[in-house]
Amino acid sequence: MIALIRTEFIKAARRTRTAIIALLLIGLPTLIVVAINARGDRPDRGDRGDGLFRLASQSGLLVPAAVLSATSGFLLIVIAGTFAGDAVASDSSWGNLRYLLMRPVPRGRLLVAKAFVSGVLIWAATILVTLAALVAGVILFGVHSATVPGIGGVAGGFELSTGALLLRVVVATAYVAFGFSALLAIGTLFSTLTDTAASAIGATVGVYIVSEILDSISQLGVARYAFPTHYLGAWETMFTQNTYSADMVAGIVVQFAYFVVFGTAAVLWFQRKDIRS
Repeated sequence: MIALIRTEFIKAARRTRTAIIALLLIGLPTLIVVAINARGDRPDRGDRGDGLFRLASQSGLLVPAAVLSATSGFLLIVIAGTFAGDAVASDSSWGNLRYLLMRPVPRGRLLVAKAFVSGVLIWAATILVTLAALVAGVILFGVHSATVPGIGGVAGGFELSTGALLLRVVVATAYVAFGFSALLAIGTLFSTLTDTAASAIGATVGVYIVSEILDSISQLGVARYAFPTHYLGAWETMFTQNTYSADMVAGIVVQFAYFVVFGTAAVLWFQRKDIRS
C-alpha cells in the first residue's frame, strides 16, 4: 500500500499542473499582501477593508487568515476539486487505468491510494497558501499582537497575542483543509463515474458552487445546515469575535458524514465498474 501511494504521489507531483498550482498559491498571497499594504489602514473607508482584511495590516500573523478567507470560497475549491476529480478519471482518459488494474492490486486499495494522494495534495495546497501568506505578511507587517474592535464600532473589542494568533492560524488552516473532505469524496466518486477528468472536475466544483448559491438563500431555513459549504467560514469567528464557534464542530461532523457516504459510494461503484480504458 505504501509503495502504491508513493507511486501515485510521485506521478501527481511531477505533473506540470501541480507546479502551476503551487506557483499560484505562492504568488497570490504576495499580491494580496501588497494590495493590503497599498490600501493602508484608512478608518474613513467602510468598504472591503472591513473584517479580516482591515485587521491584517496590524500583524503579519493575521494575513494568513485574510488570505484563507479570500481563497477558501472559490480558488481552493477549484484546486481541491481538480485534485479530487482527477484521481481516477485522468488514468481512464489516458487509457492507463486498465493496465494499472492488471497488477495484483485490489480495486478498492487502488482507489483508496488515489484518494489519499488527492487528500494530501489538498492539505498541501491549503498549508502552502497559508505559509506563503504568513511569510509575506511577516516581512511586510512584522509580528505583533492585534486589537480587534467591537462589532459596529461599539465597545467590547479584544486583543490577540502573537501566540494566540499563531495558534488560531494553525487551527484555521487545519479546519479549512478538513472542510474539503466532502469535496474529496464527491470528487472521487465523480472520478469513478466518468472517463473524462474535465467532466469529473467540473461536476465536483459545480456541486460546491451550487451548494454555495443555495446556502445564500435564507428561505431554505435549516436545510442549509446540511450543505457541504455552509460551515466553511465558521473559523473566522476565532479572529473577529474571539471565540471558537460551535459551528466549527458542526462543520466537522457534516464533512465527516459526506466523506463516509460518498467515499463508500465511490469504493462500491469502482469495484463493480466495467473498466474499458
